[in-house]
Amino acid sequence: MSRKEQVLNQDWLAWSHVFASFLTCLCTLGLSNSFGVFQTYYEHNILNSHSASSISWIGTTQGFLLSVVALISGPLYDRGYIKSLMYVGTFLSVVGLLATSFADQYSWTFLSFGVIVGLGCGAIYVPGLAIVQDYFTEHAVFATGLSSSGSSIGGIIYPVLFRRLLGSTGFAWTCRIFALMNGVLLLAACLIMKPHKRIEESAEKPFNWRTFFDSKLLLFGSCGLFMDIGIDVPFYFIPTFALRELNLSSEVADFLLAAMNGSSLLGRLSLNLIAGYTMPVWVWQFSILASCVLLFCWFTVQSLAGIVTFIVFYGFFVGGLISLVPPSVHSTFPESDVFGARLGLVEGFQGVGFLIGPPIAGAILETEAKYLGVSLFLGTIYFALFMVVGVFTWGRGGTSSSRGGPDGDLELLVVSPSAGARSEATSRG
Repeated sequence: MSRKEQVLNQDWLAWSHVFASFLTCLCTLGLSNSFGVFQTYYEHNILNSHSASSISWIGTTQGFLLSVVALISGPLYDRGYIKSLMYVGTFLSVVGLLATSFADQYSWTFLSFGVIVGLGCGAIYVPGLAIVQDYFTEHAVFATGLSSSGSSIGGIIYPVLFRRLLGSTGFAWTCRIFALMNGVLLLAACLIMKPHKRIEESAEKPFNWRTFFDSKLLLFGSCGLFMDIGIDVPFYFIPTFALRELNLSSEVADFLLAAMNGSSLLGRLSLNLIAGYTMPVWVWQFSILASCVLLFCWFTVQSLAGIVTFIVFYGFFVGGLISLVPPSVHSTFPESDVFGARLGLVEGFQGVGFLIGPPIAGAILETEAKYLGVSLFLGTIYFALFMVVGVFTWGRGGTSSSRGGPDGDLELLVVSPSAGARSEATSRG
């Protein structure tokens, strides 16, 4: 085989894994980001005797498991078990959605949609993201943004399909159609994905569990926790906000959720493209600040034009918040043989934040503070998060922190743009 043919085969293999990762994100985080339409349906139908806070626990449990299972799936990915993880995750996702179609009580809905679907998504989400970093030596940041845009596409498709199918086939068959769709798309991803040769080489080495006790990694994970406390609250409660505060129709409310996911698609692509020319964590920090300002302003929205403006800008920057986590972890901790485990730890922290965020917001909504309280609560958290992430961007010494292994001291990322570009280039190898 000629040199040119080898390069073409490698390019095709790399981009085929971007497509497989795209499908994985669509069926996992895309479904999770669409829980707002399920929340609205449950509040007014099957689970109308339960509070908004208790119903939100179903979705947050799913999102929690999607992230926290990465503590297991990440190291297993590093050991070369991506095929097994993909098939197990696909099976649980399909079974969970089928079981949801029959559930008519809170406990069964929680078990099927919250736990079973959450476990299935957790088995495949982080491996689906991590594999893109392994197959790219250049353009890794943009490739990750492209693959993670699947969650935005899913966040558009699921709410629109849900509303269309609900009126024609009913809730049960809507869930069954979702199960069929997820099964087909995830099976296609299963057939495409295979371990990178880096995985095959590192699988022979014993896993160093001290990786999880890196002080800098734990601080980074804590940032992920605080980020996920607030990141999905608007996705959960925008439909309800549109119905109760703005007196809009349920159809408009659901399409607002789809529009927010659509704008997050633009954010993932644009912000990841920018991050490819600088340090990803810098762009991540800027996205946090922009989201902070928007969350502080949420309660002031009083019209359709206002809510459209909010969801467009918030969705855009949330796209960066989510999709820039893997490249930020990779550039901060460039040792590739345990990248899956490190990303899994960060995702585990994020899962805790995701678990408690929407229920806390739901509880605040039941007080007199309502959306004013939610806005101030989330805005304050994001301002504190912005300051903590500053430890990684404007820290002491102005030297690269690409080294700093599990036993190293807390070191900070580069401050000078030229040094940042050099660190970025080496971290993508």
